[in-house]
Amino acid sequence: MSNSSNSRLWRLVAILAIFALIVAACGSDTTDTTAEDTTATTAGDDGGTDDTPDPTTPPDDGGTDDTTPPSGGDFTYRLGMTSDLTTTNYWSYYGGGDSTVYNAYVLGPAKAGLFAIDLPSLAVVPSLAEGLPVEPVQEGDVWTITQPLQQGVMWSDGNEFTANDVVFTFEAVRDAALGGTWLSSYPYSEESSPRLTAVEAVDDYTVKLTLDTKPGLGTWPHNVGVNSVMSATFWGPVVEEALATEDPAAVIYGADGSADPSIGAVVFDSWEEGAFVVNSANSGYSFQGQQWTIYDDGTVVIDGEQYYGSGGGNILTSYSDGPYASQVTYSIYTDQSAAMLALVNGEIDYWINPLGVSPGLRGQGLEAGNLGVAVNPTNGMRYLAFNLRKSPGSYKEFRQAVAYMIDKEFLTQNVLQGVAFPMYVMVPEGNQKWFNNEFAEEVKGTYAGLSAEERLAAAMELLSGAGFTWDVEPVFDADLGEIIPGEGITDPAGVKVPEIEILAPPASYDPLRATASLWIEGWLEQLGVPARANPTDFNTIVAKIWPGVGEEITFDMYILGWSLGNPALPTFHESFWHSRYLAEDNDGNNSTGFVNAEFDAASDAILAATTEADAYEKMWEAEAILADQLPYVVLFDTPITEFFSNELSFPFIQTLSGLQFGSGFAGLVQK
Repeated sequence: MSNSSNSRLWRLVAILAIFALIVAACGSDTTDTTAEDTTATTAGDDGGTDDTPDPTTPPDDGGTDDTTPPSGGDFTYRLGMTSDLTTTNYWSYYGGGDSTVYNAYVLGPAKAGLFAIDLPSLAVVPSLAEGLPVEPVQEGDVWTITQPLQQGVMWSDGNEFTANDVVFTFEAVRDAALGGTWLSSYPYSEESSPRLTAVEAVDDYTVKLTLDTKPGLGTWPHNVGVNSVMSATFWGPVVEEALATEDPAAVIYGADGSADPSIGAVVFDSWEEGAFVVNSANSGYSFQGQQWTIYDDGTVVIDGEQYYGSGGGNILTSYSDGPYASQVTYSIYTDQSAAMLALVNGEIDYWINPLGVSPGLRGQGLEAGNLGVAVNPTNGMRYLAFNLRKSPGSYKEFRQAVAYMIDKEFLTQNVLQGVAFPMYVMVPEGNQKWFNNEFAEEVKGTYAGLSAEERLAAAMELLSGAGFTWDVEPVFDADLGEIIPGEGITDPAGVKVPEIEILAPPASYDPLRATASLWIEGWLEQLGVPARANPTDFNTIVAKIWPGVGEEITFDMYILGWSLGNPALPTFHESFWHSRYLAEDNDGNNSTGFVNAEFDAASDAILAATTEADAYEKMWEAEAILADQLPYVVLFDTPITEFFSNELSFPFIQTLSGLQFGSGFAGLVQK
């Protein structure tokens, strides 16, 4: 056995030992506790890049240092996180390479768009806009939307929100050529389809948007309509100064955002790096006391105004908008075990985490007498990504061969012992409105149930057909019942394939992906591909994937996850893989370097669809291309299990992707 194989074996043994502790802590039950087991108080729930800690003995205090966040007022909502902020600048979170879910949890509740996606109904509802989205109308060769806005809505610095803020946000994004989610939110580029060409203030409370072609639902309201608006008063001088420099985007992304005014329920207060973050209640929040009632027939009533449905059926939830907590604190813990210990000990009220609570820690939560629990389906995925800019990831046949070698059923059921379920398409099954079971089963049928011999044969046929060669070809030994690994694989250009690094979060952050990376390392080595799983800090992985505009992107493969944003009309296909969002061009979400004209057209067609039926059809055309081209191999996901203090009262706890998808409902929770 080679030294690399020995190294992999010992690391695999170590990971499996950790995972064994996880499962043992649950006893023999590896299924999720049903939502009915909750001790929460009401009847009765999502957003960012996703991303779990050694379940061995935690440190005594669970924190990263002895500093503790200040408490304030009669009620402080105390949350825990296992990763820190990377920025206080919302511009950078949204488009500057800081698009982590932890930034979203803290910074997101201070922002709003013209419309919001209501939870739990997933309906488009008014936010900064007055009424529902206005229908586009044709004016000559262009299409316009003239949308009235709410009056009397205030920023936390005392300035009133007006149409000028919407105009400013669009023009700042366009003039500074901001990328990432900003570009998909305000599609200004010549490559955008449709293209947002102008945003004008008709008056203080009316905004007019002009687009070069008729916008579909994916653009209006599900992109332009629901995305964030920034304060012109606060950010205007920063943007003006930035536009006079050679790199306006870098200046804007690098600005201090700690004093950024809020239009949401909370205001950013302070950050002790590595220790805690504090948000304070926005005392001037304009929607405080707004009354919401959601019915199971789809009816949404806001302050007596009915927006959908017939008003019949059962009430899912009824509540008044907050904020109720005077402060929201986020304590930073070194790992999951420390965060869970703090939760059980009553040091925090809720551990906010895109993964939920891992199986090994779940037993602690179920045994604690002071915690409620919620279990929900997820709107997300964990995946393996390739770098298509270089060999061997640039060869479709290599990506397809890797997909054949990954036995997802074995991985999830045998190795991960049933705590995860395999995925074969990008749209998660939990989003039943948009899931295509027939297509998903068809893709699954390509890979599931194959023996090791069959997997190797399929992979070798692809690689040999593409021109890959070996010094020693891998073979299946029928007597041993196993694959004898190949050696010295060479790509079709005649270049020896170097060692492939597989970046993945460490076991202390997510034992599922850490374990998966080691098995994928082994499956690659069976093909004769030298590979090394490299457990790496989450924020470090993000920095390698998005190193900055114009920087060379050199990773080989990585395993991360996505929370998939707006579940009411998924538009992530376009924002993740369209060629206009290449990470090196504009910090876009297309980290793999995937460029495919057919896919670009299909993902544009999702946005252009004017009916949900048309959007569904185009979505699965895009999925078919991804299933063939495989810039990602989607791996698995888990139901999300969350624990929280039973002293808390949420307006509802049953929602796609759980309480974390609503950033912990910082403006609604009561105690």
